[in-house]
Amino acid sequence: MASRNKPTWNPEPCSRTFRSADAKYALVIPRDELVRILKFCLVAGKVETGGILVGHYSRNHDVAHVSDASGPPKDSKSGTTWFRRGLHGLQEWLLRLWKDDRFYLGEWHFHPGARPSASETDKIQLKEISDSLQYNCPEPLLLIIGGTLP
Repeated sequence: MASRNKPTWNPEPCSRTFRSADAKYALVIPRDELVRILKFCLVAGKVETGGILVGHYSRNHDVAHVSDASGPPKDSKSGTTWFRRGLHGLQEWLLRLWKDDRFYLGEWHFHPGARPSASETDKIQLKEISDSLQYNCPEPLLLIIGGTLP
C-alpha cells in the first residue's frame, strides 16, 4: 500500500560520482563521507560551512577518490554568504592520513539557500590554493553543496 505521507528527507545517500562537463574527470565520494558533509550542513543551518576533502587519485589522475572529509575547524568563521575555513587541528589530521597515502584533494562548502555554483571568491580561493607551495595541490577540487536542507 502506498503511503500518502509527504516524503521525508533521507540523509543516507549512496556513493556519488560527479563528472566534469566533458566527462574527462570525476570525483567519487563514498556514502559515509557524503552523509558526514550533509550533517555539517544541517548543523550550520542558514550559515555557510565547509571543510577539506582528502583521498587519492586514480592511476591516470582522472578520478579523485575522497576517503575523508573534515568538518569546519574550530577557528573557522562564517556568515550567511561567506565562509573562511580555519586551520585548527588540520595539520595533525592530514599528517596521520598522509601516512596511509591519503592526500589533500581540495575543499567543500555549503551555500545555504543558494545554487551550488562557485562564486568569484571561491574561484580566487582555488587559485590561491593551486599557487601555494604549502598545499602542494596544483589542481584543487571544490565541492559545493547548495540549496535548502530541512
